[in-house]
Amino acid sequence: MREAHGPEARGGVEDEVQVGGEVYRVDRDLSALLAGGLPAVLVTCRHGREVIKQEQAFLVTDLDGNVHPGCRCGMGLYVSDTRFLSGWCFRIEKEWPTLLAHSSEWMYLARSEFMNPPLVLGERHVPQETLHVARERAIADGVRERLRLVNFNPFPVDLMLDLEFRADYADIFEVRGWQHVRQGLHLRPRLEERALVLAYYGQDRVFRQTRIELQGGDAVQVEALPSAHGATGGHFAVRLTVPGGGGSRELELHIDPRHAHAEIVPVQVDPRPFEVFVAGLESVHQARRGDQTRITSSHALHDLVLSRANRDLLALTSGFETGPYPAAGIPWYTAPFGRDAIVTAFQSLVLGPELAIGTLRFLAAHQAREDDPMHDAEPGKILHEVRYGELANLGRIPQTPYYGSVDATPLFLILLSETYRWTGDLDLVRELWDAVEAALMWMEVYGDLDGDGFVEYVRRSPLGLVVQGWKDSPTSVIRPDATVPDGPIALAEVQGYVCEAKRRMAELCYALDLRILGDRLAREARDMARAFHEAFWLPDEGYYAMALDAAKQPVRTPSSNPAHGLWCDVIPEEVLPRVVDHLMAPAMFSGWGIRTLAADSPVYNPMSYHNGSVWPHDNSLIAKGLADRGFKAESLRVFEALFDAACLFPYHRLPELFCGFPRGGALDRPVPYPVACSPQAWAAGTPLLLLQSALGIVPDAPGNTLRIVRPQLPPWLEEIRFQGLRIGNSRLTLQFLQVGGITTARVLERQGRIRVLIEG
Repeated sequence: MREAHGPEARGGVEDEVQVGGEVYRVDRDLSALLAGGLPAVLVTCRHGREVIKQEQAFLVTDLDGNVHPGCRCGMGLYVSDTRFLSGWCFRIEKEWPTLLAHSSEWMYLARSEFMNPPLVLGERHVPQETLHVARERAIADGVRERLRLVNFNPFPVDLMLDLEFRADYADIFEVRGWQHVRQGLHLRPRLEERALVLAYYGQDRVFRQTRIELQGGDAVQVEALPSAHGATGGHFAVRLTVPGGGGSRELELHIDPRHAHAEIVPVQVDPRPFEVFVAGLESVHQARRGDQTRITSSHALHDLVLSRANRDLLALTSGFETGPYPAAGIPWYTAPFGRDAIVTAFQSLVLGPELAIGTLRFLAAHQAREDDPMHDAEPGKILHEVRYGELANLGRIPQTPYYGSVDATPLFLILLSETYRWTGDLDLVRELWDAVEAALMWMEVYGDLDGDGFVEYVRRSPLGLVVQGWKDSPTSVIRPDATVPDGPIALAEVQGYVCEAKRRMAELCYALDLRILGDRLAREARDMARAFHEAFWLPDEGYYAMALDAAKQPVRTPSSNPAHGLWCDVIPEEVLPRVVDHLMAPAMFSGWGIRTLAADSPVYNPMSYHNGSVWPHDNSLIAKGLADRGFKAESLRVFEALFDAACLFPYHRLPELFCGFPRGGALDRPVPYPVACSPQAWAAGTPLLLLQSALGIVPDAPGNTLRIVRPQLPPWLEEIRFQGLRIGNSRLTLQFLQVGGITTARVLERQGRIRVLIEG
């Protein structure tokens, strides 16, 4: 089984492979089991979930910090779409310690505090609540864990600690439920004096290894465990004597996940003390903030919500050659997505332009160049998703990359325009202009499938998404009678995006002195806005259809989709009051936010993914449209609803979505959606866009102007300050004060020649 540049047989022995100078034996029984495929079904994490992340690595555990083998809610240590640990459990004398407290507040660091249950150690009885265990772990390229035990008994305690590890090397799609016939080789654990090495040689010829090294302990035994739960495994049995009277002992674990096509180069164990290592991670975090805008307020909870959003955005962002780029969400979408990254960058431009610029460059570099039905790709189209695991490497999934998003392409153009409005950087526009022209061509040639002026989608890849808007679950486009319409489908919000993209590209054309093209795009935008209203408006309902089906008949289900037309300015003035009344009525507005689908619809389900739930990012875009169109009071209602919801979720963090149950009643708190991503990028961006919308911050760097249009803070928020807000080459410190329902704005500090126009 010799492979060029990879593992090879030793001396013709089929059950051994060699990687560099290291020898592994093949676990034939486990490899044969996996060759039959293992079904996986996601379930909720009944006992909660903690997440830490840094760059490409992330760890999902229960609140104890454990990853229980066989757990079906996606826990584990992941790198590049592969689960490098599917089990990681800690026990004392074969007993589970009792959890006291837990936190992953800082995203790169998790802490759990425990006390002991009653223990019998030979003739010695150790009462409960007399041993304290602090479990801390920090993540960088790998994970470093410190266990600290404190003994409050008057006598020393001789303990046996057990640390168990499993590694199934499942692709993230397998974890999510994809039944895959695995033909790679699971290798038997390799045991060293204080280290355990778990490994897998994939069918994609990538060697993946998890090295676990222990430091500390009086006596250590390293053993392999029988294969179970589709994984190899091993454990450390550690004898530790903890002195009495408050004496303490410590252990450290260094977990190093690696993958390569050839030899794995081991990482040297970091010699720095744990506290110094953690301080270094905080320094990295602060450096990533760079010269971001600092936003502070007079309300402590509001500051916590904003701080949480900022930390989550930093944690989700990874560095690529093209610049920073946000992953969509943990655990299922920790990968580059097109639509999610664009919306996130749009929401967070108030912090600075770096994320938007990195996102634009990444997407332009991965823009489709050819017509490829298997990947739903067409020239000029912006990607939906790209993956890097074994299934992607083998071509078993289309995400290499995959282009099944009908809206990412016009949203890309909108983000470029908005970035230009914040920066005035015409060189960036020129740099990306080839991508702009290709995107415009895609909307006209490929996006408009039947030549009616609307952009539609239809799935071409047998492995692709059936629905290709932001609500991409199979039944998210649904009629009131619960039937699913045939495609091609023209989504309401997509027509708004296309119209807005053309309007904005016309502005850029004028800046580049491309007047003929600019005039044509401006004219097409005006014509499209009229056509949208004529085709989608439902006069009896006083609202818009969510989509047009293949026969150009309206899908009349009342949903949040058309409300995106508010910020895209495709809804005419004469019907705005009816549209806003519809949105803010109890059927759509739950009290915690605007639902994806109205509660009085026959197909409403508050526990569904897209048909009645509340999505924070959806609300942030709608709230911006409400504010832009003069409905500031309604925009503030959405602002306050999402703020109240954030305060009731762990760490003041808005999740990807939550259930659409109405506010009030016995529970009177937002109901979590069981497998929502948290943190999630465009949920983290939501508080930023809500605040910008409330304050009416409108950048115009090309015109060297910042407009503040009808600023309004909620009654409970007296002051907001923006320090170092960047508009072009200028910086501002702004103060907003709210007294008696009236919000005023003033400039406290100005660097540069920027003009500030405050419009009441």
